[in-house]
Amino acid sequence: MISLVIGAPACGKSGLAEELSLRTGDLDRYYLATMLVMDSQGAQRVEQHRKQREGKGFVTIERGTDINGALEEMSHPESSTVLLECVSNLVGNEMHEDPFYRDLDADSFAEGITEEIRGLAGKVHHLIVVSTIYPPEDPSYDKSTLRYIRYLDTVNQRLRVLADEIHDLSPGDTTEKEG
Repeated sequence: MISLVIGAPACGKSGLAEELSLRTGDLDRYYLATMLVMDSQGAQRVEQHRKQREGKGFVTIERGTDINGALEEMSHPESSTVLLECVSNLVGNEMHEDPFYRDLDADSFAEGITEEIRGLAGKVHHLIVVSTIYPPEDPSYDKSTLRYIRYLDTVNQRLRVLADEIHDLSPGDTTEKEG
């Protein structure tokens, strides 16, 4: 089962994803953190998320890339819930850190990321995926940022198809797909 929680930055995605994780009934819950901490602001964000999930029974696994490598750190993935937070970080990390992804077009990139997520989902009981939607082209964005947003948007489109259930926290959108 794949649940997608998607919306703008700071709209409550993480809290909802954690709540959904607790509802699965799985005793083993993993928080697959994809953020690579680059500065004090990033460190603050990580600490905020750690405090938010404190006492909820999550085991945190930090993987900026190669999310399927996290399976080696799970005792019983087939009966576990995994909260993947956040695809937006994963996309940025893979674009800049992994030579395989660096020069791909948006469709090929999105296919690779989606296959990573599908592979993880196939090995766990329930995968809850958090992703971010950024506003389309803003004249202040540089070329690299526009590329990132285009790639993330393409990944998000594929995740909407892959997901069994969608929780869209975008203003005015109450989409919920059940598989």
